[in-house]
Amino acid sequence: MMAGGGRVRSGRRVAARVWRGGWRAQLITVVALLAVWIALWGTVSVPLVLSGLVLSGLVLVAFPLPPIAFHFGLHPWRAAVLLARFALDVVAASVQIAYLSLRLRPPASDVVLVALASDSDLLQHLTGLAVSLVPGSLIIDADTSARTLTIHVLYTSARPPESFTRQVLAQEARIRAALGDESSPVHPVPDRSGSPQGSADR
Repeated sequence: MMAGGGRVRSGRRVAARVWRGGWRAQLITVVALLAVWIALWGTVSVPLVLSGLVLSGLVLVAFPLPPIAFHFGLHPWRAAVLLARFALDVVAASVQIAYLSLRLRPPASDVVLVALASDSDLLQHLTGLAVSLVPGSLIIDADTSARTLTIHVLYTSARPPESFTRQVLAQEARIRAALGDESSPVHPVPDRSGSPQGSADR
């Protein structure tokens, strides 16, 4: 009888952890949507933040998140490194885009398929969000089954796609480090040339 009661209590504790994990995942999503809202307006004010929170809540109600196994924990120092590097990338990319808009010849561009290292919906979405917020890169497709991102990117000069792939994987690694993800990497998928993309960078 005690064993059965122990199993019930254990099941309730597991359910409680899953429930709390869902709320934490939704909280991170609200923060991410709020960051996008503020970035679109280019300014910060109390009414703007409040309206962003309301809209983020409406988005989660209209498009509820799928069940997510939340096993992450925030690391303050690594999160600070992530935010600092992200801000640096945004500034550097903004300068490059401004230069491209002023020069006479058209910019180089490419569509790059990046196979992510993590097997998590949340990490894939956060990586895609971080890439999209950097000027000059745009997510075309996110394949949750293969864990790939298809990204259109602008260059100041022609370069191999592997260089941009390394940048995306480095961004994903910083996000994983900030959230304490220690899961094993998934297998890389072939790129357009038929070779495993990003395998050399891991």
